[in-house]
Amino acid sequence: MTTEPLMIDAVARLRRWAAERADETLLRTRGRAYTYADMEARATRVAAALLAAAGRRGARVALVLEEYDQFFVCMLGAWLAGQVVVPLNTSLPQTDIDWLVGKSQPDVIVLPDDETCPTPDGGPVRLVVTADAGGLVDGVREAGGEAAPAVSVDELEAVREDEQAMIMFTSGTTGLPKGVQQTLRAVSSNAGHVSLTLGLQAGDRVFVNTPPYFTSGICHFLTLLAAGGGVAGQLGFYFGTGLLDEMEAEGCTGFGGAPAHLVRVVEPMEEPREHPFRFWVSSGDHLPLPVIEKFHRVLPGISLFNMYGLTEVSGRLCILPPAELDVRVGSVGRPIGDMRVVARRGDLTEAAPGEQGELYVTGSLLMQGYLDEPEITAGTLTVQGLKTGDFGKVDESGAVWIAGRKDDIIKRGGEKVSIIHVQEALQGLGRFADVAVVAAPDEILGHVPVAFVVPHEPEGFKASKLLRELRGVLPSTSLPSRVIAVEAIPRTGSGKAIRAELRKMLAEELG
Repeated sequence: MTTEPLMIDAVARLRRWAAERADETLLRTRGRAYTYADMEARATRVAAALLAAAGRRGARVALVLEEYDQFFVCMLGAWLAGQVVVPLNTSLPQTDIDWLVGKSQPDVIVLPDDETCPTPDGGPVRLVVTADAGGLVDGVREAGGEAAPAVSVDELEAVREDEQAMIMFTSGTTGLPKGVQQTLRAVSSNAGHVSLTLGLQAGDRVFVNTPPYFTSGICHFLTLLAAGGGVAGQLGFYFGTGLLDEMEAEGCTGFGGAPAHLVRVVEPMEEPREHPFRFWVSSGDHLPLPVIEKFHRVLPGISLFNMYGLTEVSGRLCILPPAELDVRVGSVGRPIGDMRVVARRGDLTEAAPGEQGELYVTGSLLMQGYLDEPEITAGTLTVQGLKTGDFGKVDESGAVWIAGRKDDIIKRGGEKVSIIHVQEALQGLGRFADVAVVAAPDEILGHVPVAFVVPHEPEGFKASKLLRELRGVLPSTSLPSRVIAVEAIPRTGSGKAIRAELRKMLAEELG
């Protein structure tokens, strides 16, 4: 496949494939299947209703939807209407969702078909998703009312490449969520570059269970759309061989998810498994070498790609190809497209290759800024580039290593400790289904690492024995001050450990 169709915007891609690959499946979920022609037709009906409800192009459309088909049909519909999509995390408490709505000030809110949806006077127009007899998304209507009025499709003017297409809120793990403003060109080009790097073809189908309102879920969908491929979306954080069974049942050639997915799939496997899969994408952090080696042994022939991304660059930033996984162990790869990552010292001078510093990013995929946050935007989009808040290094080849965020690097009695490195050491032992490490305050040492582990054999687990093992792979200053065995690590829908919940568990442990 040439690169040309990969670099056009997502709306143009949809229209192109709807004409050239009309009967090929773009999305499968819950037994419902949408061909390219279906998706374009249904998204167009949604677009006409959204434009009529908002009354203008450029309006903001908040999507409070977790079903893959509802979300993606309405996302494309909003773009066909020239509007800005605001995805909202449906797993958040209602008070948090209300805060995000107040922050983003949408003109329209799209919700699941629920007759209890309130329609307050003077608030945004509330629409609910409707479906046909087969359960496929068929349009939207006013909450508690009749079908939403629709303008003629001839009046639709889709979002242009240089126009804002999305406001994606950050997770808020390092403070209040921030609304990242992204153009259609940025989100589309990001997907195109990733598709090209993965070597995706029209026959590829990726399995995802990252919720569609997360950056990673949207990236996977747009990446396969770029190649004319397909997506199988299933809600629920599948683990182990059950994930492989689901992928095979859906006719998938690949998977896209978090490192926790891969670790939990390969850890219980002892013998190689026959499979039809071609590629596996692990995003969010690098993978320990023992995990990579076991993956190749039990699932031979799959191309394993490791990725690192930021919401502020519309998704993916770096990709480490399969051939370099065991050569540059710990690296997240090189930047895509024209993106560049530079490590800088405290005085902002560029660090030497291999020297650690704070990572700054430049290139065409950068966000426009944070919604209504001019001071934070100015402090983030600097003269040197996007100040990521991540620390790491860049080698002579341009490959990037991530040491962690500023709060991932603690001082323990004056010595710097990376809690990410502690976590990697625990994962490398091969004794746990899942691990997570947090920093805890200490009156004498300042901060200390505390480890949470899910043992494969909880009955025989002893923290003292584990610490003796860790002394062989970690300096004494990096040893966890406490190891807590738990049944499960609390994680977000995208696989990130919820550190606030872990600290609460620690407080309960300490009494």
